[in-house]
Amino acid sequence: MITKIATAVEKSGNSKTGNVSATYAAQGSCPTTCTLRGAGCYAETERVGIATKQLNAAAGNASTLDIAIAEAAAIDALNGTRPLRLHVVGDCADDAAALIVSAAAARYTARSGHPVWTYTHAWRTVARESWGAVSVRASCETVAQIAEARARGYSGAIVVAGHASPKTIDGITPCPQQTKGTTCADCRLCFAERATIAFAAHGSKASTVRATLA
Repeated sequence: MITKIATAVEKSGNSKTGNVSATYAAQGSCPTTCTLRGAGCYAETERVGIATKQLNAAAGNASTLDIAIAEAAAIDALNGTRPLRLHVVGDCADDAAALIVSAAAARYTARSGHPVWTYTHAWRTVARESWGAVSVRASCETVAQIAEARARGYSGAIVVAGHASPKTIDGITPCPQQTKGTTCADCRLCFAERATIAFAAHGSKASTVRATLA
């Protein structure tokens, strides 16, 4: 049982990510504007949903700063032998939190040479610069939002109802894990900020996500 407000694992048990490390933070770290929270958020479903409930219970009224400090400490405790995925659950809802977490990510890469990547729903209010060298994509629901995110310096990731083709269309690349079964550890496309990535709604609440996007 998780009794901390943020934690990290050396090796993710997620078949999608493959052999990577990962962090989990209470949802108090997320922006209140996220359209998927309580409306199909993957972190609220299946096994990760159990961890999310435990993190949220431990957090109580903890601030975004408190959660960021706890997440940074968890990152610093990792051995650094794998790429690091930030925020299987959680985010950095303000610049102060992003600066704390990205500083820990920089220390991680400095000692390991491995990349750190993530996605954020707080791209409208958090400056891209606050993420430092973390490969971070703005989580978007529409093509118009991708353009808006790019104007703020972010690469994009968009949630779609499904993939019509595995090919890159109009500059948007379907997630290779979803179209080809390639793990994040092997794909590495999200380790650098180039292509915009499309993720099809998935998990036990995929239908809820599709309804939210409609």
